Amino acid sequence: MAIRIWIGGDGAGPNDYGVAANWTGNQVPGIGDDVIIPANTPGIYAGLNQFAAHLHSFRVDPGYTESIGSAGNPLQLTMKIDACQFAGTGTAYLELAVNTIAKVSPVIAQCGLGSAGVYGLQIKSAVIDTLLFAGTGKLGLGTDPGDTTSKADVVDMSGGGTLDIGAVIQASAGDPDLTISHPSAVVNADCDMNEVNVYKGTYRQRTGVWSDLKAHEGKVFASSDPGVTAFATTELDAKAALYNNENNAPRTFTDIVMADGATWMDPSATGSYTNIDFPHGMASCTLDFGPGRRVDVNNIP
Repeated sequence: MAIRIWIGGDGAGPNDYGVAANWTGNQVPGIGDDVIIPANTPGIYAGLNQFAAHLHSFRVDPGYTESIGSAGNPLQLTMKIDACQFAGTGTAYLELAVNTIAKVSPVIAQCGLGSAGVYGLQIKSAVIDTLLFAGTGKLGLGTDPGDTTSKADVVDMSGGGTLDIGAVIQASAGDPDLTISHPSAVVNADCDMNEVNVYKGTYRQRTGVWSDLKAHEGKVFASSDPGVTAFATTELDAKAALYNNENNAPRTFTDIVMADGATWMDPSATGSYTNIDFPHGMASCTLDFGPGRRVDVNNIP
């Protein structure tokens, strides 16, 4: 086992992961090695299929601003232990597999902001346990909306970045699929979600539905395309607001619990609601169902 630090720039292929001279020790990372991609080094565009080298760890340092891989040709890595960290701000595409361990839990301290249609970091993997996004940037999990080849058990959005989820999220019973806890966080889901906890920030269900959503604070948008109707349990605490006003699509919501001070917005009156629960002793909440249909609920006995 050795530490291999990316240097790049060799004349035989300055951006080729598979050129030995591009690494400290003049050797391409192999089984059990620790890989470091430091700041101020060249991008990595070639020699990207590295599944055979089962790495001990992989780390992209803060200050790395170049590109790794491309949308159709990601850097492909196999991890021996759960040690994959990313803090660069360029544009990177990773595909992760595992060996020895069952799953990997990537830690994203930050990533690039990307551009229109491009992520700062895009991860594809069928073996993610917990994905922790603790910083800023624009991260894509999965390759396309509803990407069933990428899977994660849990997504923890504790940073203030933007996360698009196209993968299948499959938490164990009783565990949340997704937790959002930063006021600047934005999460867009292009898949069905079971349990979602929004403590702060913004959550948008772009396709599919949620089965159990609890918004303690922040904003929730039901934005699924027309024809998607079955949103199940939705709980809104005092500082939470739900907006059913995108696409003007008819949607059905059941089992809604609104705490004192919560807001429900449907200005186009396209939703259908059943089993709305206003707890005893509530002082006020707001339901907006369009012009002439705004309801302020006060002093509910």
